Amino acid sequence: MAIASPRELFVHELADMMSAEQQILKALPELQQEAQHAELKRAFKEHETETKGQIKNLQQVFKQLGEQPEETTCFGMQGLVQEHHALHEEDPSPEMLERANLSAAAKTEQYEIVAYAGLIQLAKELGEKDSAKLLQENLDQEQAMAKRVAALTKEIAKEAK
Repeated sequence: MAIASPRELFVHELADMMSAEQQILKALPELQQEAQHAELKRAFKEHETETKGQIKNLQQVFKQLGEQPEETTCFGMQGLVQEHHALHEEDPSPEMLERANLSAAAKTEQYEIVAYAGLIQLAKELGEKDSAKLLQENLDQEQAMAKRVAALTKEIAKEAK
């Protein structure tokens, strides 16, 4: 189906984010298991809970719009997940896997931040104030997680010296 209006684009991009969040939710338990640093393990666990809430927020936005999410795959997130699996083929040491997972988490958070910012802009353009608020909640959580990942990256690098 051709995307011919800002609303259609908004619905399409919402479905793409739903796919992204579902892929992240599926990956987080593996990241928790691989994490050696207690605070990183805790961050991944807490983000799993947040991600479930973010999916509920996206479902609520679809409901507000009177829409159902289309079945789609977020190829951007799929690529980040594939990078993680490809790294395992390189047989990294546990320490290098941890640092690579931090890097992947940072990439993922930036992807989500940009995606949510775009969705919020579209929601505002369409006059969907309640949807924009829900999406802003998700964005705020992603920004907080990005800061947490950055701090953990510095802490873990310092501890490795």
